[in-house]
Amino acid sequence: MTVGRRTSFAWKREHRRKPRFCPAVLALLLAVALAGCGAPPPAPKAQMTIRFENGQPVRTGTELQSYHLEEGRTGELEISVEAESGSVDISVFPTNTPDRFCYRGTALPTSVFTVTLAEAGEYTVRIQADRFIGSYGFAWKTF
Repeated sequence: MTVGRRTSFAWKREHRRKPRFCPAVLALLLAVALAGCGAPPPAPKAQMTIRFENGQPVRTGTELQSYHLEEGRTGELEISVEAESGSVDISVFPTNTPDRFCYRGTALPTSVFTVTLAEAGEYTVRIQADRFIGSYGFAWKTF
C-alpha cells in the first residue's frame, strides 16, 4: 500500500462533480407544475366499449362527435339508425351549452331523420348505447 497517493477511484469519488440546479431550470419546472392550478378539470372523455356476441358488435357506453357551423351558413345533420336490439340515445347540442338540446332522442328505433342547425358554432353529437346491436351514421352538409 502506498502512503500519500490515492488510487484513481478514490480521487474520482472525492472530486466528482456535484449536481447543481440552475435557478432558471427550477423556475421553469415550477411554472410547468403550477400551470394547471386553478383551471377547471378537463371534461370526461367518452368511452364506447364494443364487444362481439355471435359475430355482431355490441356497443355500450358513450361516443362524442363534433361538427362546426360557420357564420351565415345552415347545417343539416342526417342521422340514420338501424336498431336490432338494445338501445341507443342520440343528442345534438351546442358544445358550450350541453343542456340546450337541438335534438334529443331516446331508445331510437330504425329511422332516418335530419336535424337542421342555424346558429354558428361548434356542435356535439352524443351517442349513448346500452347493449346496442345495430348501426348508426351521420351525414353533415352545410349550405
